Amino acid sequence: MPFVSPGKLPVRQRSLTEQVQEMLESLLWSGAMRPDDRTSIRELAEQHGVSAMPVREAVSRLVAQGALAAERNRAIVVPRLTAEEFSDLTEMRILTESHAVRKATPRITPAIMSELRALSHAFAEAMTSPGTDEAVMLNQKLHFSIYTASESRTLMQMISTNWLRAGPMISLDIGLPTRRMRNAHSVRAHAAMLDAIEARDADAASAALRSDIQTTADYILREVLRAKET
Repeated sequence: MPFVSPGKLPVRQRSLTEQVQEMLESLLWSGAMRPDDRTSIRELAEQHGVSAMPVREAVSRLVAQGALAAERNRAIVVPRLTAEEFSDLTEMRILTESHAVRKATPRITPAIMSELRALSHAFAEAMTSPGTDEAVMLNQKLHFSIYTASESRTLMQMISTNWLRAGPMISLDIGLPTRRMRNAHSVRAHAAMLDAIEARDADAASAALRSDIQTTADYILREVLRAKET
């Protein structure tokens, strides 16, 4: 997955660092980077055709946010949250994201709704295919398309930060074919949420969103995190 050609990048070092950070954030949000994945500054720099300095700065910012971890051997690791950490993160996600859905509901235009329906349909289709990376990406895109319609910059900053840690964990659920029966709940929850948004029922839309997040989190807690900790 190539990054921007160095020849087209702005001269300012800060701008280049920001672009590298945005690329890494996108990989974390979408679940393309999963818990326990390992890489290095040099590997990331070579992979995306940039120097080590902007990668190091971007990684340092993400380490400070808890989205990445740096080990003594210079390896960069996507951390696997404990059950307690993931439960706390889930609670914060429900608070912020359900509020974003409430704010977005009266602002969703017919054009946006058409895009959301297409994303929801594509997600449902992706869940039946052998590969799962596309399903993880479509899930994130659908959620963020709704939250963006809230027109709240503060909410989006909070949600985006939470998803840096949540995205890789969500991939543990969506990312395995054996768990697709559980993921059918997300397909139904997405449909219910969009129906409620279209009906301008903010309460029902928020409830569907909470059900989607909590059911996924409960599965990950029960089948992945607590099973690993016992």
